Amino acid sequence: MSEQTFKVVFKGKAVRNVDLAVAKANFAKLFKLPPAKAEIMFDGKERTLKKSMTMEKANHFRAVLKKAGIRVSLIKNAVEQTAEQEWQLDDPGTRIIRPVTPPERHIETGHIKVDVEFDKLEDKPQPDPPEVDIDHIVIEDSEDPIIEPREVEVPEIDLSQLKVEDVGSIIVKQKKIETPDIPVDDLTMDEPGQQIVKKKEIPEPEIDISNISLDVK
Repeated sequence: MSEQTFKVVFKGKAVRNVDLAVAKANFAKLFKLPPAKAEIMFDGKERTLKKSMTMEKANHFRAVLKKAGIRVSLIKNAVEQTAEQEWQLDDPGTRIIRPVTPPERHIETGHIKVDVEFDKLEDKPQPDPPEVDIDHIVIEDSEDPIIEPREVEVPEIDLSQLKVEDVGSIIVKQKKIETPDIPVDDLTMDEPGQQIVKKKEIPEPEIDISNISLDVK
């Protein structure tokens, strides 16, 4: 199997937080192009900068461009499958798999003897049921219940201290909470449309590409 290769694709975009003009200038310097031709490369169309590079070289190439503020993508190339063996095509109707007939095997049975005499099966004796002594058990003819019912006394509850409110009465009284006094004398309001938070402009960082190169060792 061939080694996996990648192609480097550029779509005319700069790295985030890098000014586009800085990326264009660095692109022209790295690829040794006039500013006008470097400007055309940033028109948004997809272009292939390198058609086939190994993973190590492609990662180095992308890292250098990223440091210069240029964003590229790596896309895998199709890997060619090498033929490991030659295949032969038979004519139509050719039997590919032939049935295998197992060889006949002779089994010696002269030493085997079968006894045809059978003994009569004997009936298994059934054990006698166990004897249960019931002489001490007496059954009375009385109609009285076996378990006598027991009367339970109803407890006396003192209701003299209970009070029933009228229908619709509020059982739990709501406690009124006083509104806190918040001083607003020191507060001021800006005019409508006035910007409350002022945006601070941060200058674009200067990227030094004097010590980087696209050449891969």
